Amino acid sequence: MDFKRIFLYSVLTFAALLAAIWFGGRSYLAGSLMPMHGELDLPGLDRPVEILFDARGIPRVYAEQDADALHALGWLHAAERGFQMELLRRVASGRIAEMIGASGLDSDRLHRRYGFARRVAEERIPLSPDTESLLEAYVAGINARLESDQALPPGFLLTGIDPEPWTRDDVLTLAYYQTWYPGTLVQRLAEAWRATAEAFGPEASDWLDELPRWGVPSVPASRMTEASNTWVVAPERSDSGAALHASDPHLDYTLAPGLWYAAGLHSNENLDVVGVTAPGLPFVAMGHNGRIAFAFTVAPVDLFEIYHFELDPERPSHLLGPEGPIELIERRESFRARGQDDPIVEAQLWTELGPASHLEDGRVEVLHWAGFRLPLENLIEHGLAINRAEKFDDFRRAAADMGALSVNWSYSDARGHIGYVQSTPIPRRQHDHFYTSLDGADPSHHWAGFVEPMDRPHALDPEQGWLANANNHAAIDTPWPMPGYYKHLRMRRAVAWLSSKASFDRQDMHAMQMDRVSERARVWAPWLAELAAAEGELELARALSSWDGEMAPDSRLAGLFAHWWQRLSHRLFENGPLDDWRHGRTLLDDWLQHPPEQFALHGLDRETAGRQALRDVLDFGIRPLGEIQTLTLRHPLAVSAPLDAWLDLSRGPLPVGSGPGALNVTYHAFDEIDQTLDARGGASMRFVMDWAEPDDFTLNLTLGQSGHPLSPHFDDQLEDFLDGRPWVVPFSREAVEARAVSRLVLR
Repeated sequence: MDFKRIFLYSVLTFAALLAAIWFGGRSYLAGSLMPMHGELDLPGLDRPVEILFDARGIPRVYAEQDADALHALGWLHAAERGFQMELLRRVASGRIAEMIGASGLDSDRLHRRYGFARRVAEERIPLSPDTESLLEAYVAGINARLESDQALPPGFLLTGIDPEPWTRDDVLTLAYYQTWYPGTLVQRLAEAWRATAEAFGPEASDWLDELPRWGVPSVPASRMTEASNTWVVAPERSDSGAALHASDPHLDYTLAPGLWYAAGLHSNENLDVVGVTAPGLPFVAMGHNGRIAFAFTVAPVDLFEIYHFELDPERPSHLLGPEGPIELIERRESFRARGQDDPIVEAQLWTELGPASHLEDGRVEVLHWAGFRLPLENLIEHGLAINRAEKFDDFRRAAADMGALSVNWSYSDARGHIGYVQSTPIPRRQHDHFYTSLDGADPSHHWAGFVEPMDRPHALDPEQGWLANANNHAAIDTPWPMPGYYKHLRMRRAVAWLSSKASFDRQDMHAMQMDRVSERARVWAPWLAELAAAEGELELARALSSWDGEMAPDSRLAGLFAHWWQRLSHRLFENGPLDDWRHGRTLLDDWLQHPPEQFALHGLDRETAGRQALRDVLDFGIRPLGEIQTLTLRHPLAVSAPLDAWLDLSRGPLPVGSGPGALNVTYHAFDEIDQTLDARGGASMRFVMDWAEPDDFTLNLTLGQSGHPLSPHFDDQLEDFLDGRPWVVPFSREAVEARAVSRLVLR
């Protein structure tokens, strides 16, 4: 009996100890939650700042001066997203391995190779006095939170990282990195196009160059003035008699928290704007200021060139360039990885055109990017200018010249105007050899500068009464070549919507954003029906023939189509000339535009591949789309299973519908073993504006405002986002006060 009592006592004691650690640790981490009511001393403020929070934790900052408003924004960013900002800062500067270990070394090598932090440090980027003071205020706000007596956010505490103070150069490095980042979103396409051109010869380059013309341009050709979705509707096409504006930029949405942080900045000087911000940058990226609204999509214009050079036989440290020798500079980079005592020192090669590497044949390959040649200050200067713009001309001057940022801007205003501006620094190419490596010694292969900002594609108040972009080509009649990796399916769907009736309201805008009808399915389901009939699956053929292409989670036809599409590329290209058949999957929509006889020229049999792919799915079993396509969102700390369980860092797997060809897009990765789809990307936020009622502006994030896993605002927007329930974010002070649930005064 005594032994049983001792054993029972030991078990209860151990359980109590575990509970104390479990709940006590969580209680300690909760001490780092951002305060949202009362008063707080914040060093560096000139005058008090009032912050009103709504029920989703969206702050509205009210200050007397712009600098104090941005100081408060910096504090908010650090308080809610400090660990995320630290990760981004280290990625951009090539120092992430110091935090996560050797697994981060490849990322560090890449970002040191591009030299984001190095260039910012060497050039001491000049800013106007006004922008410099605002940037200093923002950085001071970040540091005020990180250096306060309050515990640091959980990411720092659990990894043991002590964040260094932020500097202006950190913000500028992050901004520089963000101009390069959109290019990475289309690098898979770039690799696929280059692989296709190399595998199938010169004719492939010709039809690749023609692909943008199969789609619908954003700018009407007659105006000459174009992933993600954004569109604007003119007052004459609006039920309210005012302009309508909708946007839902697409990013990787599996990360917790997401990129965007919603906020409003209101001062008695110039700032009066609400929308989404990117933590680490001191302005609203997309939103409205009561006078104009602005949003963007990625413009997948090719801003890269790959050159190969011969070494100068007389000076091996130089390349034979088009106008003389080009110096090949060796830089010694020292990398530190967590858990390793000694630094890793490696040599990286650099030229005036960009980073270089030796090829096996003795030549040198150089990667040239537009961002290496453009001023860095414009993203910050003009980002702030857009926040203060009052009309289209103001907006266009700022939006058209944002360094190497390659995006399509949509515009609307309270006066009823709608517009479009492309910010891409379009190279003046003197050749038409796209999607391949070029001889660097040939002068015609080098750019003759860039198209002037005010000559870039733009439009204002088109006769059709709307403008839209979905990562498609901006215009088809430009006097300069604009090779790129354009999408056309979602743009076709947007055109179908916007041409479907005479006028629209804000509910139509929401419905468009949630539309799961796949243009890809609408185009290719009839062919799949023919294949089903040929396989003797007559009932299935009839169902496919009448299917509307909606990729609903509970739809077996949607599941069949999505699965078949993945198997089709495998069957079609697995024994073809491509080094990696997956490149064919990337371009499958475009390949299928060709007649069957064109496939035969390359030893490909489209019909047989289609039937084999269908048989693969039928043998595996048809499943509803939501059964094979799921979404899981994870905090970076969720790589540790115990931490994930302790702090509940993941959400999912959640069944999701849609696909790459729908406006409510879902990008996914295919698991060849499980034959399932892992949702990876889609709308990273949604906003809808009806200028008739600015106080009814709606804004939704994918997950929530806070990066703190114990915050009620870590995931309180997820359900609304998945179900398409819009969240109202008003503009007037009176309406903001009416929806506020807490008030914080910073002094």
